[in-house]
Amino acid sequence: MYDRWHKTFPKKGDDECPEHKGKVPTADHGKGKRWQLRYRDPFGKQRKENYDREVDAEAAAAAVDNDLRQGKYVDPTEAKKTLKTYAREWLGDATAGIGTVDAYTGIVRNHIEPHLGHLELRALNRPSLTQSWVKKLQGADLEASTIGLVNSVLSAVLDSAVADELLPKNPCKSSSVKLPSKPKRKIIPWSLARVHAVTAALPHRIQCGGKLAFGCGLRQCEVFGFSEDQLDFDRGVVHINQQIKLVRSAMVFAPPKGNRLRTIPMSDRLAAAFKAHMKKYSPVLVTLPWIKPDGELRRYRLLITDEQGRAYHRSVFNQYVWKGSLADAGVIPPREKGSPRYAAAPDDGMHAYRHAYASVLLDAGESIKALSEYLGHSDAGFTLRTYTHLMPNSESRTRRAMDAAFARAGTDTPTAAPANSEGTPTGAEPSAMCPACALAA
Repeated sequence: MYDRWHKTFPKKGDDECPEHKGKVPTADHGKGKRWQLRYRDPFGKQRKENYDREVDAEAAAAAVDNDLRQGKYVDPTEAKKTLKTYAREWLGDATAGIGTVDAYTGIVRNHIEPHLGHLELRALNRPSLTQSWVKKLQGADLEASTIGLVNSVLSAVLDSAVADELLPKNPCKSSSVKLPSKPKRKIIPWSLARVHAVTAALPHRIQCGGKLAFGCGLRQCEVFGFSEDQLDFDRGVVHINQQIKLVRSAMVFAPPKGNRLRTIPMSDRLAAAFKAHMKKYSPVLVTLPWIKPDGELRRYRLLITDEQGRAYHRSVFNQYVWKGSLADAGVIPPREKGSPRYAAAPDDGMHAYRHAYASVLLDAGESIKALSEYLGHSDAGFTLRTYTHLMPNSESRTRRAMDAAFARAGTDTPTAAPANSEGTPTGAEPSAMCPACALAA
């Protein structure tokens, strides 16, 4: 700590300060804050902070020394950045896919910047501020799941700030920050009758896509990107190597979600359906960019295409082809006369095939681990949480198991030993009896 107003090493002949006897004034005497804290940060950079009072400078020096020793030091200059500035830098450095970054950008722009963007990073250290922000999001009638997603993006931004040593801790992870609870909705899988009815209602050239979605539990984007070379009839499996996704409204080929390539068993009936489909509708060579709209071009011979031999655009397919089939199968009402659109069907998208696939496998006794691999989930725990209620009823299994155990016990029960004249089994010692019991006997 240094006194800016007086020389530390005065020269001989320097005049003393008229206000402070024994001290020699500097050129900055009386200008600005008198006391200066000097130190080097963890990167060796010289830091300076000025204070009016010596006691404040001493307190700051003690705090900085403590933070440096404990590894909690925060760069005061960088910490003055606003959340808006830092969040945009974070988005610029993000390595996620284009679609994901676009989604994060929208969340930052629409839900984070309007409420917190003007604040400096160091001001965000209070969990109460984060809780107040969550309450504002609730007041804007956002669903609990949306608030959870928005909070996860803010938390990711602040995790980066903590890693950059601009924040000592992430307030989003404080136990005092309470997010609204999400309503627990159990997946109700389609009945097999509905699966077959909807598949039969699809245009004939797309029916194989419905069978593929149900027979292998594929996502819609994986069905649309399914190519001839993914079929392995010799081994009786299909390989999931790519999908068709929308990136800024443009269709591109891309690896499956999470880059989880996988191999799924193919039933004999599904194999027969593939062969019949390809005999009538030859696979079509489709060219699309890889991963991003300006990416390298790739070509795959797709099994499911429209009448012009083009890959299906999911928005067009869902609104007209899929919902039309739902209406024909009686799942949703017919389109009103003169209306270009069908009724909403949030629980009856093509993903319903995937849930039906999971329910069939679980009912047949397939393991959660195997199902998770076939579905391409990130971990079996997610699969278990999603489909645990579809597993065979444990109460029924318990009853069957115990009935079998009792039945076996009945056949294994030894024959009772013959009794003597006193009613005691031969070879058994008479049991002692209390006087009261003997009298009652």
